[in-house]
Amino acid sequence: MEEISAKIHEIVADSLDIEQDEVSDEARLNDDLEADSLDILDINYRVRKEFGVELALAGVQRHFEESGIRWLDENGGVTTEGLACLNDFMPEVDDGRIAAGDKVENVFVMLKVGDLTAMLQRALAENA
Repeated sequence: MEEISAKIHEIVADSLDIEQDEVSDEARLNDDLEADSLDILDINYRVRKEFGVELALAGVQRHFEESGIRWLDENGGVTTEGLACLNDFMPEVDDGRIAAGDKVENVFVMLKVGDLTAMLQRALAENA
């Protein structure tokens, strides 16, 4: 676990062009580290290149499309049904920090570095 966490910290720091000591498990990617959606894509790309798996966040849109769940309302907020599906698909964020009605971009910006570590561990276990 510590090895995976250290590698995630390294990937995040490299991707965001910041010092590794600025990265902690509790750091929110957007609020604390100023990551945007392109940074999230880059982080996922680097994880896939390093470990051969994608993080759940890379497939969340595809997951909703395949399930046929209307996960966004007319204002771009997450529906109650969408939130339940999101929490099933990405249990790392099922701690109340995302609520029904939150704008879709909040789903990704609410992620913490530690969530990425947990997602990677889950992806590696599922692909073992």
